[in-house]
Amino acid sequence: MARRRWPDLAALAGFAALAFLVTAKLWLHGGSAATADNTLDHAQFLFFFQHAAYSFVHLHNPLFTTVLGAPAGVNLMANTAFLGMAVPLIPITLLFGPGVSYVLALTIALFATATAWYVVLRRHVTTNRAAAFLGAAFCGFAPGLVGHGNGHPNLSAQFLLPLIVSGLIRMRETAHPVRSGVVLGLLTAWQVFLNEELLLFTAAAAGLMVIVYVCSRPRQARAQAGRFAGGVGVALGVAVVLVAYPLWFQFRGPQHYHGPFLWAPQYWTDVANYPAFGGNSLAGWLGSASALNNDPAETNAFFGLPLCILAVVTAVVLWRMLAVRVAAVVAAVFLLLSLGSEVTFRSKDTHIAGPWRLVAKLPLFDAVITPRMALVVVPAVGVLIAAAADRLLAASREGTAGNRLPRALSWGLLAAVLVPLVPTPLHTSQPDPVPEFITAGTWRQYVSGGNLVTVPPDAFNEATLHWLVATNMQLPIADGYFLGPTNPEDATARYGPADRTTGLLLYYVAQSGFVPDVDDDMREVARADMRYWNADVLVMAPQVNAIPLAETVNALLGRTGRERGGLWVWDVHDLR
Repeated sequence: MARRRWPDLAALAGFAALAFLVTAKLWLHGGSAATADNTLDHAQFLFFFQHAAYSFVHLHNPLFTTVLGAPAGVNLMANTAFLGMAVPLIPITLLFGPGVSYVLALTIALFATATAWYVVLRRHVTTNRAAAFLGAAFCGFAPGLVGHGNGHPNLSAQFLLPLIVSGLIRMRETAHPVRSGVVLGLLTAWQVFLNEELLLFTAAAAGLMVIVYVCSRPRQARAQAGRFAGGVGVALGVAVVLVAYPLWFQFRGPQHYHGPFLWAPQYWTDVANYPAFGGNSLAGWLGSASALNNDPAETNAFFGLPLCILAVVTAVVLWRMLAVRVAAVVAAVFLLLSLGSEVTFRSKDTHIAGPWRLVAKLPLFDAVITPRMALVVVPAVGVLIAAAADRLLAASREGTAGNRLPRALSWGLLAAVLVPLVPTPLHTSQPDPVPEFITAGTWRQYVSGGNLVTVPPDAFNEATLHWLVATNMQLPIADGYFLGPTNPEDATARYGPADRTTGLLLYYVAQSGFVPDVDDDMREVARADMRYWNADVLVMAPQVNAIPLAETVNALLGRTGRERGGLWVWDVHDLR
């Protein structure tokens, strides 16, 4: 038994080695480093981990917070709070901090995703362990999943998706549809708390898989329909019971928002991305990274030309194999969807309408970042890799000596396709130090029942997230990086809290360096905004145009700020 298991253990060791390779620099810094290619989202997830731990200790609602975006607060259920990992890792966060939880979560996510696909590929596609390993390694460590390690660990955590897909496949012939449905429902509910976007993609892909199966094997489909429908019905029932309140809170609770995401059309996948190499692969590290790879956190579609050729050839040659046919159709459909509403090639508009245009305005889909559709292409291509490797390796040991494919040639072909895609470590950087005003607790002399407001209020202010983590959620801050409604009358999604006149004025000064002529009306508006923010203190970090900003704040408030602990500070508690 042990001898039969060692190849599986070797596969797991390989996945672990790749996961630690990707996260090596984060581990070497003990969780203090940030993912250099996306420090803002990295800081946001540190906040999510810390908030989950804080909510557990203090018995607060983990779906909502008022320490960010004060006084209205933030609907965390609508902000990918990653509770499916943040909650299990609460002990780690409490003992070692959110930085360690982040790198541990990412390491687990990559390892577990590859492992889950290894199990599923062995169950449904190939009995060859080497072929399953190659396909699963791509599914777990494709450029897209590694790229999302830059601040998007929830998109790298895809380990439940293969189990959900496998559960659906096995539902056709299970002898225990109720039990199987309960398990599938539990997995689906857990995925809601990891990432809903991926679950939406998986549901769409599963529907497409069912269509291909019904068209391919109509008799079997008719015979299995009742059992399948019953099991899926149980799964949906279990999932709905478990996630009904969280989803209600997300879509109807305080500070909920809805689409469209007005920035979503700015993202698409260039056709030339697919045959190109991303910067986070071995080929990219050796100098073959495509100039199209301009966002290291969104390397969803950089498969490389050799793999694209192998995938197409496999789909054609092995089309009669059901798993290959399903994978090929799913890959083709989601590839086309990932191109967005207008097809581009090498950054040039082809004036060809993309199929995404057909669904772009539908609810939920109007909030999708279309390049992430390529994340569904990844496992579909992983299936094709496993099928191709299975056939190539079988051809190297079967047949007569004259027509047997040399084993070295089989492995050489697979190596030429996959070695360029071996991942490289994520780049890291050190966040700016948290000011002494925060770390020394000086802020407590100013904040008492009110909130801190930064100058200028900025939805993309990374520092405030670090301040919240450093104070263990004790310092309520009026701005912040999150998704929320545009204003109380308009629930359309935007980044940051609703705009205030004074906030917009200070942001303009920060950008232009122009000091406005402040009059009494502007001072009255500023005082009204202080009351809205429930502001105890305004603080300004060193920055470009700091002097014009300070002069403007002085004029608006009728008082002069002072430097304390690395920040300029204005005490305004008497104005609220």
